Amino acid sequence: MFYEIENKEVKNVNVEDISSQSISVGFLTMEELEDNLDILKINKNVIADCMADQTHFRTSLDIYEEFSFGIINIVNVMNVSEPKDRMAFIIKKNQFILIKLIDEDDSCKEIFESAIGRFKQNATLERVIFGILERLLSSGNASLEATEKKIMIMEQNLVNKKLEQHLNKDIFNLRNDLSILKNYYEQLYAIGEELQENENDLFDEEDLRYFKIFTTKAERLSNNTQILSESLIHLRETLDASLNYSLNNIMKLFTVVTTIFSPLTLIVGWYGMNFKNMPELGWRYGYYGVMVVSVAVVIGCVYIFKKKKLF
Repeated sequence: MFYEIENKEVKNVNVEDISSQSISVGFLTMEELEDNLDILKINKNVIADCMADQTHFRTSLDIYEEFSFGIINIVNVMNVSEPKDRMAFIIKKNQFILIKLIDEDDSCKEIFESAIGRFKQNATLERVIFGILERLLSSGNASLEATEKKIMIMEQNLVNKKLEQHLNKDIFNLRNDLSILKNYYEQLYAIGEELQENENDLFDEEDLRYFKIFTTKAERLSNNTQILSESLIHLRETLDASLNYSLNNIMKLFTVVTTIFSPLTLIVGWYGMNFKNMPELGWRYGYYGVMVVSVAVVIGCVYIFKKKKLF
């Protein structure tokens, strides 16, 4: 699938009909790329770069004298645990080629066609590239808003003392997702910066502003992701403080109970000795006297604890 851009209008062309003097953009599979290497005048090393390191999370842009080559692992920002699509791209003077590496649902092709359709009546090479890159950020704000709502619900549960057992695990999983997103946005930001610098002079200077718009968006999403991640850190600290507070209350209760029963234990131990000459043992009201003393000790301890606001 190839298009030529002539007078800022887009038209379909066959690969073999592409003029070296015209601006062209295309979407190819790996098989199509291998079949058209000579026609497109692409270095064979690109094939090896596309196939290498397929499992590693690598989003990068390599700058060469006559072309730029990049690989993007596309994260579904609404569900980062889903398998990542993977695409490569080649940028030459007046030519952009998007290459499908891993794409089960044809989303990469849809991104390419969307960018072509968006700028069909006023297309330039830079605008098409911008349209493709911008689609990678399209759901970023919605994803962050959804994450922010989750954090607010967690905070509300914490305020209402609904300390669910899985809250700690949810915080960890959410921080892990935000870490993946931040890494994704930072790498896209790095690609945008490289394109904006235009080291190998592949773009018109007046259209470099599109890459600046892209890098600004990627940077803002990265910063907002970092803010949410820091909010989770504070939420985790609050959760730990709340758990410690609850534990302290339990320990305080145990301490109060132990303090109340300590003098009672002393009384029981004292009168459990049963020495022969203990006068209370022969006293008619000795049993009731010990009861009265025990109750008085309990009442006295409770009064002191209430006065000291220990419970």
